[in-house]
Amino acid sequence: MGDKNKNDRYHRKYIIEFEFEIEGAVEERDIVGAIFSSTDYLLGPDFDMREMSNTGKIGRITIHNVVDKGRKMTGILHVATTKEIETVALIAALIETVDQVGPYRAKFRFRRIIDAREEKLKYIEKRAMEILEKWKMDKIPKAEEILRKLHEKAASKIAVKSIRAGGVTLTAGPEFESSDEVILVEGSADVAKLVKYGIKNVLSIGGGKIPEQLRDLLANKKVTAFLDGDRGGMMNLKKLINTIKVDYIAMAPKGKEVEDLTYEEVMEALSKKKPVDSFIAEENSDLAPYKDYINQVQGKMEALLIKENRIIEKVSISDLMEKLQKLDTTIDMIVADGIITQRLVDMAKSKGVKTIIGVRKGALARVPEDIKIMTYGEVD
Repeated sequence: MGDKNKNDRYHRKYIIEFEFEIEGAVEERDIVGAIFSSTDYLLGPDFDMREMSNTGKIGRITIHNVVDKGRKMTGILHVATTKEIETVALIAALIETVDQVGPYRAKFRFRRIIDAREEKLKYIEKRAMEILEKWKMDKIPKAEEILRKLHEKAASKIAVKSIRAGGVTLTAGPEFESSDEVILVEGSADVAKLVKYGIKNVLSIGGGKIPEQLRDLLANKKVTAFLDGDRGGMMNLKKLINTIKVDYIAMAPKGKEVEDLTYEEVMEALSKKKPVDSFIAEENSDLAPYKDYINQVQGKMEALLIKENRIIEKVSISDLMEKLQKLDTTIDMIVADGIITQRLVDMAKSKGVKTIIGVRKGALARVPEDIKIMTYGEVD
């Protein structure tokens, strides 16, 4: 047992790490040459660095992370060796005595001793775990996949139902009426697909024609509009927002229709639903430069008064008109979490405002040509 420990001790490979600083620019071979020449027979022939290199007791000397600052060069030095640990410590101390490289003053500071075998074992352990995890992912079915199959099997016997609204027949899932939250889709095929995946609180909007009676059917319910990822989906979104109150928006992947989605695609799309205001603000490229301002007021019933790209005041919506009336300077922009009314437009005109951004527009009889109005709560 003792002989085994002794052999193990002498067959380890170590890497001695140093930081160095040289007061000038030199080549890597200059640094290695300085280490050999500066320690030449300093501790006798058994500890001559060049001799140990020739006999393989010292391996490669490598330079890393070099930073050349013109009059100063810094970096990391690695010295590999198979000597026993006591000799490794002595070599480290020996190299720290090197104080010149070529014509320049230099400093070498010991940082640490790296056990190369332990580092290799760490890599092997890490890689083995990665291989095992990959095998598990390839061989063991995902819980979501099992759930999808169970949902489909359970839903295969569940029938959708029809609801009449304003002369239009809408298709609904079996839990539409009893749920506080509802997912609106475009057509009956979309309803059937979601019910098949176990999503039962779903209702179609009747395709392109959206009945006004939908408002009564959805009273007191949280509404998520889940629409096709094409131009038709965006057109239906505009109609929906102008007809009912929508809370969240989810879209199928670009170019795909809800009825064609896999279970995973449906779950991902619904998990990425966004509040209607946020969705519209992101979709409207004209609003992109003002996104930070919108985020500061959205959902807070507040307004920002802005001049030369600087917020000069933040006020509540209820105090906005009074604040504008008392304002003793001109401003460039108003960003408000409220409705843009005719009264606000007229007051803004008197204060030199060029841009008004709000949730939506009220009934505006006149808008001056030099005022730009944008909304982040309705689709243009």
